[in-house]
Amino acid sequence: MQAHPQIRILIWQCKLLLRIASLLVPKPQRAEWYQERYGKVWHWLHFLAESGRLNAQTPLELARHCWSAFPDAAWHRFNRKKVLRALDEVRTARFCLSASLCAFVFVVLATGFAPTIRSGFKPLPFRQPDRLAYLSLHGSVTKYDEANLFRVTAQWAERSKTAEMVAAYSWHPVKLSFPKKSTDDISARVSPSFFELLGNKAEMGRLFATADGAGCPGCVVITHHLWATQFHSDRNIAGMTISVDGRPGTVIGVLPENFVFTFPEVSVWLLPSWGTITNNFADRTGAVLRMQPRATLAQATQEIERMAQADGYKQPQTESFVSRAHRGARLYLFFTVISLLGGLALGSKRLGRAKMYKIKLSYSHTLRWWGFFVLKTLLLFAVCFVSSLELTGKVSIMLTGSVHSFVGPFSTWLFLVTSMVALSWSLHDQGRRCRLCLKRLSNEASVGTPGYLLLDWWGTELVCSDGHGMLHVPQMKSSWLEFDQWVSLDESWKPLFDHEEPVHTP
Repeated sequence: MQAHPQIRILIWQCKLLLRIASLLVPKPQRAEWYQERYGKVWHWLHFLAESGRLNAQTPLELARHCWSAFPDAAWHRFNRKKVLRALDEVRTARFCLSASLCAFVFVVLATGFAPTIRSGFKPLPFRQPDRLAYLSLHGSVTKYDEANLFRVTAQWAERSKTAEMVAAYSWHPVKLSFPKKSTDDISARVSPSFFELLGNKAEMGRLFATADGAGCPGCVVITHHLWATQFHSDRNIAGMTISVDGRPGTVIGVLPENFVFTFPEVSVWLLPSWGTITNNFADRTGAVLRMQPRATLAQATQEIERMAQADGYKQPQTESFVSRAHRGARLYLFFTVISLLGGLALGSKRLGRAKMYKIKLSYSHTLRWWGFFVLKTLLLFAVCFVSSLELTGKVSIMLTGSVHSFVGPFSTWLFLVTSMVALSWSLHDQGRRCRLCLKRLSNEASVGTPGYLLLDWWGTELVCSDGHGMLHVPQMKSSWLEFDQWVSLDESWKPLFDHEEPVHTP
């Protein structure tokens, strides 16, 4: 039978879509499936044409009908029950923990096995770090004369009875020029005895010595990172020239790869005689000291602070290297513990108060419920911790070519924000899980009728797909007495879930 002239183009378009959709159907069933679908469309169009009901909406309705053939064809290709069971697995506690663990592993791998975090657990790259201490000057916005700082620290070393050596440092932004490009970076001016005090040795060449203060004013020490990226790990680096703020300097050595100081963004190390001596902010200056074998930190602190105040440096603060190295980890750990305890408190208030009818959770179910919540939250915190601490530094290097001084405070702020988001999601997710199998509740439905206030529904009900129970969530809580209600489904409900194979999650 010939197609009606008015619908010949529509018939051709439908045949094309159905032919494409039929490719998803297994070959033995393809011809029969196509004929059934095409027959419905053919009779439908001829009926509309002969009854005069063709209009501008017909092509759209027909297109929707033909596109719906694609999911139907896909169900012929794949086992519907197996696919639904696999999708149902996404709601289980096992999948949630596995996904969180995979996210954590991915972040660790993407950041190169978290080098910043690993460095916090490594021994400090200094000789006898327990005898080293920082001396920080008072007032972050106060400026101090660099020349005076380097001079008085040398005098402190001579007068001190508790410190073997004292060395000052002061860091500045600089412009480094290379044959093919220039970049903004950070430099540090240090006393000639700085590296001798720390007990470091050079990976290539040598580091500053006390005699370099007068004998090698143009000497420069570079970091391992700068040597590898700009000089391609050239073994003949000693004696090469590097331009710092337009002034040429002679590279005498390369620091070890594991060297790290209080400002890891520094790329070049200079002597106090380099460039113009200026006043510098207190948070960019300071001193380090090595204590005598029998001297305590308290004794060294009292003596150095007394001499510093006598020379015009008011309220200096002294802190051991070991304490400062662990301060960042302690800070993150503190926020993590506080967030977890806060999450447990909120969870006890929001989840523990939920009314449960016809059910009394056993000790094992209660333990599993809270154990899953704690483990899930800790995994999310771990992802936030690694991401905020590692990725901020890498992003800074990508954008500016170095680790900016704001990376530390920003990573702390980012960790707090992301951990709060993770905790909020964890609480929300926990409240929408079955009290017995911990599977994410489904079949969400609004119940009641829209209220007269804000046109809201009375509440929302969610059901466990294994038939364990039903959760009622009030949409608008009229008082503090109204909260989530968990209802256990008795045996009379069991036939509704017989078509599914329960998946019990440990």
